[in-house]
Amino acid sequence: MYIHSVPQRIVSILLKSAASTLKLSSIFVLLLSVSVRAEWSDPLDSPALLTERAHQALLLDITKAGSRLISVGGHGHVVYSDDNGISWKQASTPSSVTLTAVYFAGTTHGWAVGHDGIILHSSDAGETWVKQFDGYQANKAIVKAARANKEAALVALDKAKNEGNAALIESAEIRMESATYALEDAQYDAESGSTKPFLDVWFYDAKRGFAVGAYGMTFATKDGGKSWIDWSNRVDNPDRLHINGITMVGPRSLMMAGEQGMILRSDDMGDSWRSLPSPYEGSFFGIMSKSESVLVFGLRGNLFHSVDGGIRWEKVETGDQQTLLAAATKADRSAVLVGNGGRVIFLNHRFENPQAITLSDRTAAAAVVQAADGSLVLVGEAGVNRIDDKGAVLADAIVMAEGDL
Repeated sequence: MYIHSVPQRIVSILLKSAASTLKLSSIFVLLLSVSVRAEWSDPLDSPALLTERAHQALLLDITKAGSRLISVGGHGHVVYSDDNGISWKQASTPSSVTLTAVYFAGTTHGWAVGHDGIILHSSDAGETWVKQFDGYQANKAIVKAARANKEAALVALDKAKNEGNAALIESAEIRMESATYALEDAQYDAESGSTKPFLDVWFYDAKRGFAVGAYGMTFATKDGGKSWIDWSNRVDNPDRLHINGITMVGPRSLMMAGEQGMILRSDDMGDSWRSLPSPYEGSFFGIMSKSESVLVFGLRGNLFHSVDGGIRWEKVETGDQQTLLAAATKADRSAVLVGNGGRVIFLNHRFENPQAITLSDRTAAAAVVQAADGSLVLVGEAGVNRIDDKGAVLADAIVMAEGDL
């Protein structure tokens, strides 16, 4: 049937009906779209949910604030214990992104870092936290610094050309090329959103500290985190390798370790960083020091010890290939390391004579700390675990404190 053979009144009704149906369909799609947008909220701005199992979920780091233990992990969880890790309370946090590291400068002020470039701060020994910084702000800062670096490289290149010095021109051209690529990378990262994680954090006091992470991300603060400054152009890391750990090794000296065996050192409280020769080409996941006596550790159980601040390294044979993820110094100045497969390695006060055990549950431990009662508190994929200083699992039930939720 052709439309001209249908009465005009019928055609008009049919067209109005079709238009009405199309309009309703459009409204439905629009409402559905609005509903989906309304239901999604950025984890950066979504408070962590309270749960009675926070101490049994993924936890990635643990530290001490006085005698209090504070641990951080998945879903923005922060838990703390005042009885050597037996009972735990969940802290109030403004974000639900995974937190990867935590550090306290004294008993009150602490910082936690994690995915999406987040940095949280606590001023009450870990009971409540506020957001200081995130990946969106990090991207803006990195782009700004990369643009300034490119402008400075252009000025240097023009100066070299005016002087007519071939060697200076070649050096300036290399700098310009590197600066151009760095700016392009920064702009691409900014378009991708707040995707890069911080992987470690360290503070000298309540004012001065560093946050480091993926793709060479390095930020510094001198005001307790009120402002964070992109510090990556002060770090000898042209390939933007992941930085997995940072620690103090001397009165004014710091060291960092990371991907592809990277080891970096600063002797001016972090103002500038230089690369050190590395004993290993695989990734280091952590670094720990006792003054100039330093341990670096990582993939396949690789563990190296330096007694001179990283000038020379000796391999510590552990007899195992389980990846090592964290270490801590005990009260007697000996050390303990933990990692995949329930592996725990004890070293004497000289960081020698490794003694290895495997915990019966064989779950990965991401961090360890010694509590005030001498017990070792491990956190990892199965939450909290407690062992004595010889490696025996303690029988005390680990619980969330009553009335906490």
